[in-house]
Amino acid sequence: MNKFKTYTFTVLFSTLAFAQASRAAAVTASLTAQTNELVQLFTGFFDNSQQVASNPLVPPITISTCNVQAPGTTKSDATQYVYLEQKSSGFERIRFYTFTQGNSTVDASIQSFVNPNILSGLCNKPEQQRAIDSSNLIPGSCNLVFTLESSRRYTGKNASVDGCPTSTGGKVISTLTIFDGGIDSVDKIFDNKGNLVVNTPIKFDKISSVPEPSLALGLLAFSISVAIAKPYKCKDEV
Repeated sequence: MNKFKTYTFTVLFSTLAFAQASRAAAVTASLTAQTNELVQLFTGFFDNSQQVASNPLVPPITISTCNVQAPGTTKSDATQYVYLEQKSSGFERIRFYTFTQGNSTVDASIQSFVNPNILSGLCNKPEQQRAIDSSNLIPGSCNLVFTLESSRRYTGKNASVDGCPTSTGGKVISTLTIFDGGIDSVDKIFDNKGNLVVNTPIKFDKISSVPEPSLALGLLAFSISVAIAKPYKCKDEV
């Protein structure tokens, strides 16, 4: 191979490597932006009062979500931690979400707490006081994969086609759509014999982007008082 061919090959190889590196950097930057946007859409105070008004058979449910700190970590757009508190008359569900970048998606792992009661109302505290103790987290997680469907609209599904195991020996298969102004959630919950026992779509509307203590407490008290006459015993939803 003469010097000209060697030089040409070197230039082409360098250009190709640079283009690949540029594309990889662009994908990383895009996923970082998506992670940040998804968490921003997901955090706040939500309820399904509009859905309940049109369908009284649906139980009133409230959600509070907020950014939290995890021990030994620093705040980052690439990895973000979110605390979720979901309440109705028949259950209270508290979870820890970790949002990270996948290869082409935003991934979320969901963990339960050993003692969730000590965390109730966490989103009503200033962010610097929202610290999660890793020793209070139960090992293992339920994993979701979120894909950007359109502008500011993400759909998440279980990373496994078998869904996630429930505390009663069954499984839950979830679809979660997060968008500007709300969350649509469908949890198909099966018992330990494979029977479908819950399959009710829930439509949440965002009440505020950042839960304010007075507003959050007032709305929670109102929603839960309305829900007293509507028992709803499921507590295994994602």
